[in-house]
Amino acid sequence: MGTSSTASLLGTDQDQEPRSVSTSRDALWVSGARLVSQLCGIGTLLVAARVLSPADVGVFAMVSSTVLLQSKIAEAGWSEYLIAAPHDRELPGTVLFCALASGFAFTILGLIGLAVSLVWLAPTGSIFVTLLLLMATIVPGTFIICQSGVLVRGRRLRELACYQAASEFTGLLVTTGGLLLGWGIVALAAGRCCVVLVALLMSTGFARWLPRFEFQLTTAREALAYSTRLLASRLMQFAQSYGAEFLIVFFIGATEVGLYRMASRIVGAVTELISEPVRMLAWSYFSRQQSAAGGGAEGLSRLTSLIMAATAFAALPVFMGLAVVSEQLVSVLLGVQWLAAAPVLILLAAARGIAVIQMLNEPVLSIIGRVSLLPRLNMVFTATSLACLAIAGWVRPDLVNIAIAQVVAAALTTSISLYFLQRGTGFRWPSLLRRVLPAGLGACVMVGAVGLALHMTGGSLHLPLVDLLMGVVVGLLAYVVIAWSSGRALMAELNHVTGAR
Repeated sequence: MGTSSTASLLGTDQDQEPRSVSTSRDALWVSGARLVSQLCGIGTLLVAARVLSPADVGVFAMVSSTVLLQSKIAEAGWSEYLIAAPHDRELPGTVLFCALASGFAFTILGLIGLAVSLVWLAPTGSIFVTLLLLMATIVPGTFIICQSGVLVRGRRLRELACYQAASEFTGLLVTTGGLLLGWGIVALAAGRCCVVLVALLMSTGFARWLPRFEFQLTTAREALAYSTRLLASRLMQFAQSYGAEFLIVFFIGATEVGLYRMASRIVGAVTELISEPVRMLAWSYFSRQQSAAGGGAEGLSRLTSLIMAATAFAALPVFMGLAVVSEQLVSVLLGVQWLAAAPVLILLAAARGIAVIQMLNEPVLSIIGRVSLLPRLNMVFTATSLACLAIAGWVRPDLVNIAIAQVVAAALTTSISLYFLQRGTGFRWPSLLRRVLPAGLGACVMVGAVGLALHMTGGSLHLPLVDLLMGVVVGLLAYVVIAWSSGRALMAELNHVTGAR
């Protein structure tokens, strides 16, 4: 015992660098898989928009969201329980069979609901087949999530990233082929089935966790309790992501859901590309400040203001630029039949621009030791968003009003977020506003330059690709000049505060 401890201490310095390199590579693999998944999702979106109508997309959105809710409940907690299980004991096979039983139970519930819908709603053949295909993925999904837990537990993130990227790319190929062959929304469901099938085969091949059948009541109760505790947060995430679509179909109709889904996916893809680098840089800068001598409360307050300003510099021009070229972007990417989604895209981009500071909630609250606030904040944010959407749907059921409700919800939740960030870090409002003001003014100048350029060319959408490229180039040039003049001083101060070179 003592010999092994001594050996491990002697080898710590030698192993530190290889472990660090390995961890960095694993992070790159996971980030790469996430990027592939995003690109495949965007590719599916673009092909579907060119082949399907907004009503078709809306119908599939509601069908897939309903099955996704069943999957989220069936899968909640099993993977996390396996990851958290003690490493000095063999993994309990009971967990895998409980997960499969959960998948079977929700599949049966879905089939019962489908049978009822046949009697009362008389769905079309394509909707019926789509539902069957999607429900067939629930049980394999629970098996895959357990294999993923085994891979994460063993720090085999490369294998995890590999099967995720490969399955998503294969699904894109199947979906594209089905759409071009005229399968309609069934092609989207077939692509999803292909994703699950490839993930099932590859994750099982990598993890190779196929325990013999066993059922220990104590383990089952413990795993079920663990799963139940995580279920609430999963349901909140689902409500925040898909609540608007359910309210739209309830108040308005399937076509509007399709328009909203397309607009939200475009904005969501852009948000994903911005949020991950912002979070990573925030973690990096805050960790440097914490390890620097003499950081203290004053240093934390100053650093928070600087990172907020840097986030505004990075994100505001993107979302404001997305809004100003929304018509050209929709026309180029989706087609003229989707132009009704452009006003929704403008408002959703505005909502994300307002809520950009919320990207810092996790790193800031974690660093100051108030990570327990995050679940409560998410609950408040979800409740606020759903309340605004419900009020908008009740007052006047209109797609634009639903999008306006998202802007209002973003303003309210950002105010709450800023309140807790200010209390936790003590940043000063005058200092924050002084640093953020150049970013806001620069974004406004950029929007003005792009708007003027589009106005001078007529903005008639006769050549939407040319208009889009011109708008991007003009906006980029205008903002680079402003960011170069104002952003350099900000970054220099940020590096000085954290001691970075």
